[in-house]
Amino acid sequence: MDEKIKTEKQFLFDSEELILKLLKNYMNTNACKLDAFTKAKINGLVTRVVSQEVEYLYEDPENYFEIYGQDHLNN
Repeated sequence: MDEKIKTEKQFLFDSEELILKLLKNYMNTNACKLDAFTKAKINGLVTRVVSQEVEYLYEDPENYFEIYGQDHLNN
């Protein structure tokens, strides 16, 4: 189980990194009409969500993997 948790944790951090990079790229385009405060809130939200997922993963890994399906168990 420890290896599955480690793999899932890395997946979550990799996902966060990708999402933040994509957001940054979008936020630096002319198409983005968001103000600096909203951009910061969005970045904070993404970071907070991933952090909470990691916390839940460590608090109750059995339930975490049960909720997210069998695909996650096959990491």
